[in-house]
Amino acid sequence: MLGSPAAPVMIIEFTDLQCPYCARFATQTWPRLKATYVDTGQVRFATRDLPLPMHSFAVPAAIAARCAGQQGKYWEYREALFREQSRLGTEPYAELAGTFGLDAERFARCRADPAVLQSVRADIALAASSDIESTPSFVIGRVINNEFKGEVISGAKPFEVFKQRIDTLLQQAEQ
Repeated sequence: MLGSPAAPVMIIEFTDLQCPYCARFATQTWPRLKATYVDTGQVRFATRDLPLPMHSFAVPAAIAARCAGQQGKYWEYREALFREQSRLGTEPYAELAGTFGLDAERFARCRADPAVLQSVRADIALAASSDIESTPSFVIGRVINNEFKGEVISGAKPFEVFKQRIDTLLQQAEQ
């Protein structure tokens, strides 16, 4: 998760690290969304893995990103995976870990840990229970009375689509 725990708006992303549309969101829309809303404390952003069955390298990529996260480099590693999508079939995970200065042995142990795979599967189950089947998908909403209520937006939408929804929610939060 990124952003202030006190942010009035929350976005939960469901992504597939092999999905070209997810990469487009990550490289084109996400930087502006992060700078405008997350970095300013208005939005809290969470990401969940939804590796689609047609993407055979998405699960290993999700595991590798989580393992990089255990060493404090999740977001940087994730961005690198999106940039290097064409190389996922060559298992670039250890090499990328080295570029971020990760402990190679710890990274390898983590990638082999069945609990990490189980955490990816838990995200898949969460998506299924929320009727989310495509990537990228986003649930954008607010926490009201300790319950998250949001609306699903599917696809690599432009920044303006997110801005319109977020601004509406921010106005509601002020009232």
